[in-house]
Amino acid sequence: MTRSLLLGVGGAMLVTLSGAGAESTEGKIAVTPRVGVDFEHFGETFRVTDTRDTVATINDLGTIVGLTVQSGSPGASSFRLDTDFHYGRQTHRVRLDFEGRLRSGANTWELEHDGSYRVFSEEGDYALSGDYLQDYVRLTWERRLTEALRFRLRNVLDLTWYEDPDEYNLTSTRYRPSADVRFAFGDLSELRAGYELGRRTVPDSTSLNHWRHVGQADLSLLFGWTSSLDVSERIERRVYPEGSVRESSWEHRADITFEFSTGDRTTFRVVQENEVIRYDEPDDLDFDSEWARTGFQVEIHRTRNLDLSLMPVYAFLTSDGAPEEEYTETGLEFGIDWRIGDHTWINLTDEVGRRDYEIGANPVDRPEIDSIASLAADDAFALDTAFSDYVYNRLTLLLTSQVSPGISADLFVNWQPENHHVNRHDTDTRIVSGGFEYRF
Repeated sequence: MTRSLLLGVGGAMLVTLSGAGAESTEGKIAVTPRVGVDFEHFGETFRVTDTRDTVATINDLGTIVGLTVQSGSPGASSFRLDTDFHYGRQTHRVRLDFEGRLRSGANTWELEHDGSYRVFSEEGDYALSGDYLQDYVRLTWERRLTEALRFRLRNVLDLTWYEDPDEYNLTSTRYRPSADVRFAFGDLSELRAGYELGRRTVPDSTSLNHWRHVGQADLSLLFGWTSSLDVSERIERRVYPEGSVRESSWEHRADITFEFSTGDRTTFRVVQENEVIRYDEPDDLDFDSEWARTGFQVEIHRTRNLDLSLMPVYAFLTSDGAPEEEYTETGLEFGIDWRIGDHTWINLTDEVGRRDYEIGANPVDRPEIDSIASLAADDAFALDTAFSDYVYNRLTLLLTSQVSPGISADLFVNWQPENHHVNRHDTDTRIVSGGFEYRF
């Protein structure tokens, strides 16, 4: 696919939309043309010396014209098709998404497709990005054996294809067939267990090919209407070919959330996350590690539409093979979940804390050091290459709003500044995206 073809597809969509707006939505099929504006911003600031910053910024503003076709009301069988053409200052994109469901007796078939082709401007800020096609297809068959027991087969194909592949942009394909069983018991309680086989192929770098074997189990328990327990267990085996730049590994992940309330106004949550990684032959890049994060959240329901939360968190990473990677984190997470009427939802989380490395480039024992230039060459090199302790802020904002009938807006913001003991390690990362849409 070329740029001319991409623009041709976009033009064809414009012609289609011009006629679709006049169509009736009577019956079971609804056709909705839409237009909008969206934007993407990525910014990163990092130090190259103690006093001079380097700033990397990407801004892309564009217009969208699209079409949605869907079954009029959810039922035994339904579908939804979304397609649009984005024309931006730095990128152009054609997107086609489809969701379909067919039910017949105890059987349910589902098809999900997400596909897009993206072209980057030669004069744009995406210096390391190449034009690419991304395609995701998921096919699911589910059989209801009894009222409580269900069996499911699923196959996923995930393709990323670059027009001009290079060392930064590699074409790859992932296949992920899987099977699982789900058993429901009690009120909203469920047990699920499954297995997934995965295969990744990279034609231009076969050393990155690998097989994956994933076993997973999830348990959800509801105790009356005041407390619940969610437990998730995941074990993954990843196998790379001999001579690969990556090492084969085992990964174990466990998540536990226990929630209970003392009334209508307050909910308490205990959150525990654990991850253990073991490599067949550890090295500097692939090293064994254990990671854990614990939090205790208090959520106050101020009104039916406003929830406020506060959660102290503690996390650590340990590694016998890479002690310089070991750290502890202590933070405090604030949260706001605000629903304004039936048309606007705002979710804000902000975690403020500190990370301390077990072996760090922290000149706390040498207060006379105020810059790398004042050190001897060997000391300066050690200080520059080691990690240094820092204070962090991790803010995420989500906003969706139905401004008026037919007009919607959405916004995503992620901001992560790090203030290090060693000035030249400071970083500041910002991601902002969103837009407005009008549906005819």
